[in-house]
Amino acid sequence: MKSILSKYYLKIAIFSSVAISVLGGMNIILDPRNSNNFFFFTILRIFMLCIINWTILFYVNHFVKKIHLSGKHSTKTIILTYYIVGIPIMGFVIYIINSVHPITAPINYGSSSIYRKIFLSFMLCSIILLIKYMFELLDEKQKIRIENERLLRENLQARFEMLRQQVNPHFLFNSLATLKTMMYSDIGKAEEFIIHLSDIFRYSLKTSSDEKVLLREELSILEAYIFMLKCRFEQKLIVKINIDKKYNDFYIPPFTLQIIVENCVKHNIISNKAPLKIDIFSNEAAQLTISNSLQPKNSVETSTHVGLANIDKRYQYLCNEHIEINRENQLFKVIIPLIPNK
Repeated sequence: MKSILSKYYLKIAIFSSVAISVLGGMNIILDPRNSNNFFFFTILRIFMLCIINWTILFYVNHFVKKIHLSGKHSTKTIILTYYIVGIPIMGFVIYIINSVHPITAPINYGSSSIYRKIFLSFMLCSIILLIKYMFELLDEKQKIRIENERLLRENLQARFEMLRQQVNPHFLFNSLATLKTMMYSDIGKAEEFIIHLSDIFRYSLKTSSDEKVLLREELSILEAYIFMLKCRFEQKLIVKINIDKKYNDFYIPPFTLQIIVENCVKHNIISNKAPLKIDIFSNEAAQLTISNSLQPKNSVETSTHVGLANIDKRYQYLCNEHIEINRENQLFKVIIPLIPNK
């Protein structure tokens, strides 16, 4: 981590020094009285001053961190120490440079009075300091954004896991009740029921940490789930699936279809007189529609749509899209987007 930070600040130091040098020498090349050699020499001089300045700042920063100052005290100490140490050193360096190679051009940069040298040193120190803290602020903003995304992902994962834990006990209770009945009427079908039940729980364990799964995998488990529902409701439940095979390699949040179908069963009357019809089909917009006949139970509590809201938030996180919920012509429809395999 320390190595990465060092390389990061080294790049900032070099690129900012080049930029300052070029900007500092631009007005010289525009003056016809100055030669190109003088222009390049001036850029080299400014670049060297910038690198020395950055070196001073790095050592001051390292020293302050080493004495374990933190927060506002650390920042104030770095700035104050940097100015106290940097300005005299920069003034001295400018003096040495001018003594070794005095500027003889018509425009004299940095070779005048001591006050001018101090002013130039102060300005250069201030520019370097401003660049350092500007990049630190940008870096901190990036870290906050990444941390927020991580927390959002963990929050959604936790909420989805809680929802799944709520669904599983209810589903298991109904499954065991159905299995108990089947054990006395159809042993072969009961064995198939147990296989599908184990497939669903194995899938639950396998995808416990997955954000999305292939549609083909989700459909395979949905078929197992529908088989178990039909064992329970028999002809009172009619499910039709018509999904284009070209979408098999698209992605979907795990257990999305099971939760939606579970909602259909949970909140609607299912009887011989009023069988529940569920249609699941795709369209050319790479969406799945789960539609059921609207025949709400009179005794059921008003749905809070917690499961659907959770699925919607997972879609927002995964692909920045929303699910659609529509009630029309005695039909309840949930339209979910498919996530391309990129």
